[in-house]
Amino acid sequence: MILVVGGAGQGKLRFARELSGSADGDAPDAAIFDKLHLAVRDCLREGGDLSALAEKALQSRVVVCDEIGCGIVPLDREERRWREETGRLCQALAREAETVYRVVCGIPVCLKGESRC
Repeated sequence: MILVVGGAGQGKLRFARELSGSADGDAPDAAIFDKLHLAVRDCLREGGDLSALAEKALQSRVVVCDEIGCGIVPLDREERRWREETGRLCQALAREAETVYRVVCGIPVCLKGESRC
């Protein structure tokens, strides 16, 4: 599994499509788990199992997640929990990932996985 993180609008999905070999288009390839951060939020709101979500992500070829832990800490307790749980899940996925990239301004920076970088 390859983990791709970065801020919103930085070109993560385009890069993930390149990595997965999927064609250009509006719909992400089935091998890409896009918007992990939103899946975590939905899972928390529905009282779901984050470990099941982690397993689903690990089965994907590429996982894409926005960095949501930067900036001002939200006043809302649930928003803080969402940021914390997303960060913890990304840490767990990064440990298991063969390669981890951070995309900034459309430029991928390799954080882990020398064989691909």
